[in-house]
Amino acid sequence: MREHIDIKNEHYTFKFRVSGVIIRDNKILLVEMDKAGFFCLPGGHVELGETTEEAMIREMKEETMKDTYIKKYLGNIENFFTNKHNKHIHEIAYYYLMDFKDNEINDLSHIENDEGTLVDLNFKWFDLNELKDVNLKPTYLKDLLLKDEIAFNHYIIKD
Repeated sequence: MREHIDIKNEHYTFKFRVSGVIIRDNKILLVEMDKAGFFCLPGGHVELGETTEEAMIREMKEETMKDTYIKKYLGNIENFFTNKHNKHIHEIAYYYLMDFKDNEINDLSHIENDEGTLVDLNFKWFDLNELKDVNLKPTYLKDLLLKDEIAFNHYIIKD
C-alpha cells in the first residue's frame, strides 16, 4: 500500500504534491477531474520515500498513460487554502517543466483507478493566449505560467 505524505490536525491537512507543466506549440496541457468545473495541472501526491522527480514521472504515467521526462525544475509553491469541502489545506507543491517522450499524443482522457477510487480525467490543450479565460486552479498559476520565462522559484500563497 502506498503512503501519501498527508498530515492532519484539527485545523489543517498538509499535502505534499508535484505538478507538471507541459507546453507544446504554445498550448498547455490541463486536466479537469471528475467534471469539477475547473482545470489544474496534472500531478499528485508524493509518496513516502519517493523523490519529487520520481513522483512526477509516476504521476504523469498514471494520469496520462504516457511516458514523460523532466526538462527543468521550476520551483515550489507553499499554498494555504480552503478546499471545496471547506477544509483548510497547507500544501507544498513542486513544479516541473515536462514533455512526453512520444511525439504522437492522442486523446489522453480516461478513468484512472486511484487506489480504488475511480477518477474521470478530462485532459485538454489550452492556447496560452487564452489562459486568462480558463477556470484554472490555483488561480495564481495563470500569472506564473504567462511569464516570458516560466520559473516559480519559491512562493507562499495565503488566502
